[in-house]
Amino acid sequence: MRTTWLLFSWLLPLQIASAQTFFATPGPLKTQELAPAQANEVYIFFENPTGDTLRLRWKKVEASYPAAWNVDLCDFGTCYVGIPASGLMNPAPAQQQPYLKLIVQPGTAPGAAWLWFRVWEDGNAANYEDVFFNLNTSGTTAVPELHSGDLRAFPNPSGAGLPVLENNSGQPTDAALFDQSGRVIWTGVLPPGKSVISATSTWLPGFYILKTRWKTCTLIILN
Repeated sequence: MRTTWLLFSWLLPLQIASAQTFFATPGPLKTQELAPAQANEVYIFFENPTGDTLRLRWKKVEASYPAAWNVDLCDFGTCYVGIPASGLMNPAPAQQQPYLKLIVQPGTAPGAAWLWFRVWEDGNAANYEDVFFNLNTSGTTAVPELHSGDLRAFPNPSGAGLPVLENNSGQPTDAALFDQSGRVIWTGVLPPGKSVISATSTWLPGFYILKTRWKTCTLIILN
């Protein structure tokens, strides 16, 4: 029995150490204004504090941008035409940061884009991070007051209390709210008029993602 326990206790630290810590830097949300009529490069890097070689996989969760824009994706190893459904990066030594890079050519078409990717350690799908690109061109706002059709949210950013959602369509509207990790924290129907989402988990400072049938937008909570 003692021999078996010693063998188990020796293997356990190896199993725990097999998962590598990594995180998006400077954060999981990249907001950037794009220059029109040229190719814009937009990066999200991944930091590996463990000091070991890191290999990451990724998949596209959601991608919304104007049809007139040309959007291509590069990762740490491959550049693609367009944005494929998924990919595998090259192994990244300890001194290098793997990345996702968008090459966006908006031309002269104004608009905004929202892209959501899930990135995880190769061979360990439970060790993942969701990252988001929130992009816009001149004349639009990446983090707007949130006005689309007859839906409005204010104030945004919100420094005190929760943002008020105003549905002026005259009809109920389905909506969903996501936290920074992409976890759904609220779904419901916004009735006509003004309402506050209160049936949520604790609101912490940061960004939240509000999805309706019209648009995906970002709410900013300052404190």
